[in-house]
Amino acid sequence: MKSKTDIELITLTAGRDEAAFAELVERYRSRLQRMAYGLLPDRAAADDAVQETFIRLWTHARRYDKRHAVATWLYTICCRRCYDELRRHRRLRATLPLPEPAVQADTLEATELAGLLRKAISALPPKQRIIYQLREVEGLDAETTALATRQSLEQVKANLWAARNTIREKLRQYGIQ
Repeated sequence: MKSKTDIELITLTAGRDEAAFAELVERYRSRLQRMAYGLLPDRAAADDAVQETFIRLWTHARRYDKRHAVATWLYTICCRRCYDELRRHRRLRATLPLPEPAVQADTLEATELAGLLRKAISALPPKQRIIYQLREVEGLDAETTALATRQSLEQVKANLWAARNTIREKLRQYGIQ
């Protein structure tokens, strides 16, 4: 039996077809979770962002613009939810002191290095963090990232460049060259 395309599924979802909706959720859940887990400070917030994305899919499927891929539309919704959460978290974090890293570069193991990289990424401003996650972790191309974040291609490139430089500088501060 031939699998339905995303366009067919979203059209059926707009007509309140629960099976079509469930298939879209199954297709995109892991991708959106991976992105949200990489962006947000805790799993519960990431799970909430993904759940809100699928709620919007169900309630706003009729608004879907067929000129863009369904994946792009879902990434856009999820990015907005994550961005809102990052801004909220940033305001809360501003009131809490952050401990300084106490790790020596010559004794780092791979897991410690990965932890420092995650810490450097989490220190990025929300827009840069989202673009970095979409381009470097999710592997989206620049055009899809621009659509998902509603930024121009030039803004995506500039934010990615700034994110990479900030991460490089943070890693240097942690003693990693």
